[in-house]
Amino acid sequence: MIVDYLDYQKIQAAPRDDEEDTPTQGPSSPIPGPSAPTPLFARAAVDDLSRTSGSFLTTSSPLKSTSAPPAFKPFTISPLKSTSRYAPLLDRPVLTAREQELVDALRESDARDTARKKSMIDMQAGVILAGMYANRAQTQLQAQETRTKNKKGRRKMGDGKAKYFTGEDFFRMAQDDTREKEEQAAEKEQRKVNRESRAGELVVWQAKNEAIRERNEAKKVTFAADVVAWEAERDEAKTEKRKRRWDKPKWRDYQPELLLPRPKKPVDDDESESSTEEESD
Repeated sequence: MIVDYLDYQKIQAAPRDDEEDTPTQGPSSPIPGPSAPTPLFARAAVDDLSRTSGSFLTTSSPLKSTSAPPAFKPFTISPLKSTSRYAPLLDRPVLTAREQELVDALRESDARDTARKKSMIDMQAGVILAGMYANRAQTQLQAQETRTKNKKGRRKMGDGKAKYFTGEDFFRMAQDDTREKEEQAAEKEQRKVNRESRAGELVVWQAKNEAIRERNEAKKVTFAADVVAWEAERDEAKTEKRKRRWDKPKWRDYQPELLLPRPKKPVDDDESESSTEEESD
């Protein structure tokens, strides 16, 4: 109905030739005449829809990626049961022909109700899946439009008019554009130098921390051996009923070294390079 209404509006807005040049329309022609009234129910439906979030569907303008269809709000459907809710009635013995007719009608009504419920479940599932598809398609379309917009960049005096290459405005714009490209190239080169420098710092940092780990492991071995010797001295002193010659070793007395903190990232690194660096680290 909406599509027919939009087609009707296009036909009414289209320019027409003189009446004598216009071929005579037959009664079965799908194109209405200029005086054909718009159906009232179509106008009412389109007017109501134009006041909702789906108003973009009521115009013939091209759709935008920011236009989202109205959200579907599903309602809870009770699960299908293996037995009918009328089972107690249907299991009763039939005594008369009238009762048999009523039982048959109840079975038919119950089967029809179950079929409608299955159809409703299928339709609701289809609408939900269609909504998921529409959301993903809209997201991809927006991303594509953003990439296309970014690729276009800044147009050079893009008003479509002719320009003198020796004109002051064009010359100044060319200078600004050249300076901007040089600054971008310099920033890119500086980021490259920063990444290479940081890579070297990370290598040195990892080597120093590895050396600290090795020294700490050696100290742990010595500490463990001293604890064993102290336990032997403790047991011997207890047997001989005398004082221990030395106190129990403590790990802090062996001066364990702390690992060096990770070098900080340069402030001017952009997010994409930082995320790539973290993955490689």
